[in-house]
Order: sequence, then C-alpha cells, then structure tokens
Amino acid sequence: MSVSYESSFENCAIYLPALSFGYARFAHNGAFRRTLPFTAQDLNFLDPQSTLFHYPWALFSAGQAAKSISENDPPTMVSERDRTRTIVVGDSGGYQVQTGKIVYRGPETVRRMMRWMEANTDFSMVLDFPTGGIKSGQIAKHTTRLRAEGHGALIDQGAASNRQAEDFNAALVQTSLNNQQFIIERALGATKFLNVLQGRTEAESKAWYEHVKHYDFEGWSFAAHHREDFSLLLQRLIDLRDEKRLEKAGWVHILGKSELDLACLYTVVQRTVRQHVHPTLQFSFDSASHSLMAANYQVYAGAFLDKQGWSMLSTPVAEAALIGSQQKLGDYLGSGIVALPATKKPVFGYRPNFYRADTAVSQQITVGDICVNAKKRHSWDTASFNIIANHNVEAMVRAMKLAHSTFFDPKDELKIPPRARIIRDIIDMVFRSNQPDKLIRECRAALVH
Repeated sequence: MSVSYESSFENCAIYLPALSFGYARFAHNGAFRRTLPFTAQDLNFLDPQSTLFHYPWALFSAGQAAKSISENDPPTMVSERDRTRTIVVGDSGGYQVQTGKIVYRGPETVRRMMRWMEANTDFSMVLDFPTGGIKSGQIAKHTTRLRAEGHGALIDQGAASNRQAEDFNAALVQTSLNNQQFIIERALGATKFLNVLQGRTEAESKAWYEHVKHYDFEGWSFAAHHREDFSLLLQRLIDLRDEKRLEKAGWVHILGKSELDLACLYTVVQRTVRQHVHPTLQFSFDSASHSLMAANYQVYAGAFLDKQGWSMLSTPVAEAALIGSQQKLGDYLGSGIVALPATKKPVFGYRPNFYRADTAVSQQITVGDICVNAKKRHSWDTASFNIIANHNVEAMVRAMKLAHSTFFDPKDELKIPPRARIIRDIIDMVFRSNQPDKLIRECRAALVH
C-alpha cells in the first residue's frame, strides 16, 4: 500500500530532494527492461497515484534540465505534474554557469534559465554567481570577462565601498546584472522568484545583502555559509525583519544542506519567524545526496539519532556475489551486514539509536533486482540506479519525519546533539531580544553548526 507524506511536515521546514534530469525524465516516461514489481512511473513520488510513496515537494535545477540553447525540454515528472498538489522549487543553474558546465552567452543564457524556471517551477532562485567559486578560481575568469565588457568600474566601486575582494564584487556585479534582467523580462505570475543571498563571512554577507536587497522579488534564498553558520542566517533574517522585507516574502529556501539536526534547526527558525514576524512563511532546504549516493552504488540503510550526533548511514550494495540473491533489500540492510562507523559501535553500555530505512522499495525489491550484471565492475544497470535513488529519497524523508518527532518531543531532549540544543535556544533568544545584533555577535562561535 502506497504511503503519502503529504501531511507529515506541517509547520516544518520542508526537505526538497534535488532531482537529477535523468531521474525526472525516466520517472515520467521511462520503462524497465526487465520484470519488476512496479513500473518506472511509480518512481514519480510527486504523483499521488504512485504505488511506492507520495512526497509532493522537490527541487529541480535549470542547470540540470536547460543545458543547451537548442535543446527542447523533454517532458519530466516535474513538467507534467499536478501543480495543485505539488510544489517544486527551481535552482537557477548559477553554479553550472559559473563553472562553465553551461556555456555562458550573456543575457541569452540568463533568459533561457529564467524561461525554463517560469515554465517548470513554483518558486525559483534568481541567477546568482555563488561566492563558493572565488576560492577555486572559477570567478576570476568572469572578473576578466566583466572588465572586458565594460563593467570594471562597477567592480571597483563595489570594492571601494564594501572593502571586499575583486572577485567577490565581480560575482556581485554579475548577479546584479542578472537580477536586473529578471526584473525587466520576467513573465509576471509564471513563477515566484527568490532573491539569493551569498557570503562566506559576516562582512561578505552584509555587503551582498545591502547590494541586492532592493530587488523586488517574492522571497529569499540563503546560500554559501548561511547554510550552517546561524550567526549569518539569523543576522540577515533580523535585517529583513527590521526593514519590513521578511513579512512580504512568500518562501525562504536554504540551498544545499540536509543534515537531520540541521533540518530541525531550520524548522526552529521557521516556527520562530512565524511566531514573531510572518505567521505563514514557509522555509525549505535541499540536497542531492540521494542521487549522489546512488551514483556511487550507495544505499541508505537508516539513520542514527542519538546525543553523539544525527546522521544517515549508507552502505555499498554492488558486489557480484549478490547477483541472483532473493533476499529482500530491507532484510539485507537489517541483517547486520551494514558496518557501523567506529563512532557508533557499542562501548561501555552505549548503544546507538539506529532506525532502519524501511521503504517501499526495500520491502518489494530483492538484492538480486539491484545487482544484475556480472560483466560489469559494478553490477547495477540503469534501473538499479533509479530504483535506489527512489529508495534513498524515501529513506531521507522518513528520517526527516523521525528527526522532527524526536527533536520536538520533550521526552527525547537528551537525544538531541548538544550543539543543536544550544543553537535552538539562541534562535529563540535572538528574536525575543531588544538587541539581537549584539546577542548574535556574542554567540557567534556557538552558532556554527
């Protein structure tokens, strides 16, 4: 019987599994080349009719699906979904553009990303240039290009004003140019855009915020170190609150993180903002860990939730010896074959709280349905990758549900990692404080997850 998680995260920050283009296309119109207990379309968890499970939220990136200028978008589980029953947040593909995985052709590329998001997603990030590309040198080539295009004065003016590095200001200038194009060319009502905030330090975060805050989009997205440094996240939220910008937002997204206790802290932030500022504002966060794990032949076995730390546990399931096994995947994962990390092995009476990933796939699929090809170094085929990606999504969703029920149950207080408890309490204090800026500065060291 199919399980629906549609009502499982009321008043919670929502986890968005970041879809790969291949999975999204296969789950819409693919076909298995061998007999399995469900169809390829059942992998479409956005569809309430899936016989596996239904989860109505996801993230989909234009960097995944709109890579070429001439390519026509084939239908996917996102483009063909029931938009009254689902919400998909679009990532703009700024990382792929910045790194050259998508060839940057100026406004033409910006327009293509924007049009794709307007056609496919409900909320969308504007096309920012991430500050993560500064250290790796990815921004430097764009700095050179921007100067050649005549934008050198803007870079220099920014650096003189905010005292940040040249490449930081180049990323900020390119983001601002993109924002201006979005404002002018957007199709109103097609999707709601989120103003992206970058920054690796408080100085960078503040400079970025001051430069882009005036763009009139429908929400906000936090990237770079805002994801785990709550001093940055909270400071910008306080700025947004004090400038009456947060109360006009429709959605807030945090890019690229999905640790279990971190997810619960995002929920703490959401509930605190709802209490003090905006009673219905929705927060979300994403990661692509489910597909990255599958791409490396890793299967989520379950989750640890105890005071020593909350985490997912994965294990490889690709050995040639497993070909033909009739053991159910769930039974295999629970048979003791999964090796515990050294930090989780029972010692002196300590036994970790481990919760097995009991998913629809693990109940229906045998290990031999995953390990099928003896001629390859790894025994998976295309179906194997997509099936395990589905299992990994549901395993993560179930772990998120369990994490929230544990985190917010007073009886389980001591199961919460100490640092997460400290950050939780400071979040509430910040929004109640008459001097939140001072409190954030004083607590900065404690607010890094």
